[in-house]
Amino acid sequence: MYKKVFDNSKAYHGTLIVVFVSPALTHVVGFTASRKVGESVERNYARRLMKEAFRSVSPGLMPDFAYVLVARKPIVASSVDDVRRELARLTTQYRQQ
Repeated sequence: MYKKVFDNSKAYHGTLIVVFVSPALTHVVGFTASRKVGESVERNYARRLMKEAFRSVSPGLMPDFAYVLVARKPIVASSVDDVRRELARLTTQYRQQ
């Protein structure tokens, strides 16, 4: 699933996350954090932050799109509100295009 989204997507880069957006048949979401983010505890924390931020931002997103959120290293030292603000900023970028 991720490969299909990565190949046909537009990326929006932030300091905490990168959001890949691609047209899809259904609303699909994926969350990933590589080993560059940190040990397994940090990677799981990063995924939890992204999931919670996406949960609050998702009602305003366009349907029938696939989203993949990729964590960057600075996410480990940030709060849910920081991730939520950045995700909202990145999603408004693609809605304006």
